[in-house]
Amino acid sequence: MERIGDSATAEAKVLHDMQELIETLMRLSSQAVEDVRSGDLQLREIRSSIYENLNQIQHEFLLLQGLAWLSKNGFESEIDWDWNPRQTGGGNEPDLRGSVNGKILVSAEASTSEKPQGILDTRMRKTLEKLSRMDGQRFYFVSSDEMMKRAETKILKANWSIKVVKV
Repeated sequence: MERIGDSATAEAKVLHDMQELIETLMRLSSQAVEDVRSGDLQLREIRSSIYENLNQIQHEFLLLQGLAWLSKNGFESEIDWDWNPRQTGGGNEPDLRGSVNGKILVSAEASTSEKPQGILDTRMRKTLEKLSRMDGQRFYFVSSDEMMKRAETKILKANWSIKVVKV
């Protein structure tokens, strides 16, 4: 996990990454599509150039929104915040963790998916189950009403102590 430190610095980094991704997308999509083959090649290049960063940048930003929500909802500034901004945490690490003097107060996961369909629904259950075993108050940050409702249903059925927050 990485220490967040100043959230404004982390947000500036996310903004820079967003700007670079959009510049890449604009450059790659500026060519006219003349036929199906050239269009396919152009789409493949766009996908391979931006897909992973698109997903990870949105994840980082959702975690920063979650951190802002936590700060506004009673989690004081003396908490040390660590994160896995690029979804690189192991099975025992959350996306976001808050601690004081080594005692974990908050464990949080985030999903930028818009709809809980297919593999995303299965992945949500696994993520929530993992989160349910972590220390501290547990939060699951989402960005859509559909994801919030589905997560709440899974949490209720399993009787887990996790708060779902749409940010």
